[in-house]
Amino acid sequence: MQTSREEKDQPAMEAFAPTPSERIDAIEQFLQQLVLLLEVEPEINRETVSAWIAICSASALAHGARTPRQTKTLEGLCRRVLTPAVDVVRPADVRWS
Repeated sequence: MQTSREEKDQPAMEAFAPTPSERIDAIEQFLQQLVLLLEVEPEINRETVSAWIAICSASALAHGARTPRQTKTLEGLCRRVLTPAVDVVRPADVRWS
């Protein structure tokens, strides 16, 4: 479900239209940050991944390691990947009941 903020950001993101190369770069950055997070964080969930990527993105932008356009592309990818579109229901393990 989209919030009013997401609805306001949607036209801006559509006008932004990252190139395929920029999208691939964002995916690579996302995976690099996810792997690093998996190495250091024992309790991983959607919120911790999102928070970690926000911290990494702000730091990379502040240090000139990423352009604002790259940051915007990664933010768009994270919105698509980390938004809970479908909740996964896992069946109870009857062996432990």
